[in-house]
Amino acid sequence: MKNKANYNPADILSRATARTSSLNPFLKEEETSNHNATDIPVGQILTENNPRKTFNESTIRELAESISQYGLLQPIVVRKKAGKYELINGERRFRAHKLLKRKTILAIVKNVEQIDISKLPEIKLVENLQREDLSESDLALSLQELKNRHKETNEQLAKRINKSAQWVKTKIAHAEILKETNINTTSEKNHPIFQIPTSLFTEIAPLDMTNRKKAIDYLIKGLEKKGDFPSRNDLRDFVRPLKPSKPNKTKPKLSNLELKDLKNKLLKIKEKISQLQNEKSIIEEAIRKFKK
Repeated sequence: MKNKANYNPADILSRATARTSSLNPFLKEEETSNHNATDIPVGQILTENNPRKTFNESTIRELAESISQYGLLQPIVVRKKAGKYELINGERRFRAHKLLKRKTILAIVKNVEQIDISKLPEIKLVENLQREDLSESDLALSLQELKNRHKETNEQLAKRINKSAQWVKTKIAHAEILKETNINTTSEKNHPIFQIPTSLFTEIAPLDMTNRKKAIDYLIKGLEKKGDFPSRNDLRDFVRPLKPSKPNKTKPKLSNLELKDLKNKLLKIKEKISQLQNEKSIIEEAIRKFKK
């Protein structure tokens, strides 16, 4: 049996946040040449369980125009499943072919020996993390699913992908707020909430659910009126009165019994100090006599 593909989430994620394009991490460079690829029917490709929910339609159209003019420069990757093909990566290229009404698409067909099927959902997640145009919302949701799959804490996930714990914490908070809104990431993928950047969700995170909704409505109304979200400073001013007030900390009162115990302890400490001071004086006197 051939060795299954290895991948490094930390390396892939670092490239994702740098927003640079890269070769698919699950393929050897020599495997991407066209002589290892074959044309398969577009209608037989399944795109289930893709963690990526939002796609920029205008960039899909641009990609379609490029494919129409220059052809497909990098094949998609699929695996055989139930007489059809399950897409592993290349959904933008696949969507562009559908837009062009192409009947077939160039693909590298991987077999069971080459891919660990149990890790296929994670492979799709990590593949999404390296895309240049991945939205901040998709990045946050993908990270949350990666965390849930491994049942990790934020700190464990941060260590595994070589990012700071604070960076992961803000992304997970972003995803959690999206989840609690109950907005469907598939059927409502064009909802403006998915355009809100992580930096603004960071200001919303300390609020309770009701006030988070108020803050999100404030951001979306700003987008609708001015074509852009309010600034982070404006959002801070808006959420300041919505944050829970910190309760005044009162000093705990000691009972009579506790107070008596403390006084007894203090008395013993003073006696010990007095004893040590006497011993100190005796030793110092002995040292002086020795020097003479």
